[in-house]
Amino acid sequence: MITPWLFDIFNYPWSTDARKFDTDGCQDLYDWHFDSWVLAEEVGFEGIFFSEHHYTPYSVSPSPNLLVAALAKRTSRMRLGVMANIVPMHNPRRLAEEFAMLDYLTNGRLEVGLGRGIDEREYAREGIPMEETRPRFEEGLRLIERMTADPVFTHSGTYADFQQTSMWPQALPGRSAPWITATSPATVAWCAENGYRISTAFQPTSKLRQAHDTYRAAAKKAGHPSGPDSVMALRNVFVADTDEEARAIAEPALNHMFGLFKESVVFSDLDNIPEGYSSEFYESFFRPFAGSGPVDWQTLVDLGIFIVGSPSTVRESLIKQAHDLGTSNILMWGSFGTLTKEQTLHSYKLLGQEVIPALRDETVA
Repeated sequence: MITPWLFDIFNYPWSTDARKFDTDGCQDLYDWHFDSWVLAEEVGFEGIFFSEHHYTPYSVSPSPNLLVAALAKRTSRMRLGVMANIVPMHNPRRLAEEFAMLDYLTNGRLEVGLGRGIDEREYAREGIPMEETRPRFEEGLRLIERMTADPVFTHSGTYADFQQTSMWPQALPGRSAPWITATSPATVAWCAENGYRISTAFQPTSKLRQAHDTYRAAAKKAGHPSGPDSVMALRNVFVADTDEEARAIAEPALNHMFGLFKESVVFSDLDNIPEGYSSEFYESFFRPFAGSGPVDWQTLVDLGIFIVGSPSTVRESLIKQAHDLGTSNILMWGSFGTLTKEQTLHSYKLLGQEVIPALRDETVA
């Protein structure tokens, strides 16, 4: 089975001038996005992941665990999580406590997603040197796991120290291994060696296949699960009645979204990648999204990053990618940029009627 997941980063679709922030529009944005997430459960999505970003119209969910808590009471089946909570931006003790609370608020439907983060501007505003993000991430992850597993835990590290301490409430037993957002080869291998599931994004199908192959080889060597259910691929997905209509709607929406992405996420100087991040990898990773003009639509479609079209086009493309990537988890970024409520809901309904059933009937070896 190819498991269909939904992703919503919650872009702000209007002026990027904070002095012109539209509070009424933002209220409507929250209201209809919640309606779309409830619909996602009705049409058959397995679950939904939100995203964390700060100081940017790229996302109006700086505290996405609140969305999980709120949506938990409007849904009953769908799994709920964040892809990802950015560990170095937080006190990991607080994250572990929130996850435990969300275990109960979701009645055991929580999916934990964690990441190191690559947003240079966000870390600069927090006063966190980029070279500290990996040690903060790895130590924070160890603390979260210890708090989750041990009723009385001890942790001695560089950034936190706890002696014979307990968390209240305790986490529910049996929670699945966390998802980790992994982009660089080093992080992919590290996740595999430590038994974490990975989610990958924004790379051509051929590059993601290499990443998944790296993961499977390292996981198998370490004695951890390495099957198609251990990896997930994020793609921008939009469906309309015809290929032509889908492109006419999605192209300007994606251009708005990637304009925000460039300003928020892409490193400011690709020739001088921050210390602690692979210069060779990230220079190549961000290059397709750099520059002052819009992204090249056809290039990103050809690379498999955009999957946009009629139900049959999208269905065939998603099934092919799942097999090419060796993954049974497809994370669909289904509402982005300037897409409206009507456009988003229609796309989700078409996905539910004509795409998701076929995905669930498909087996990935």
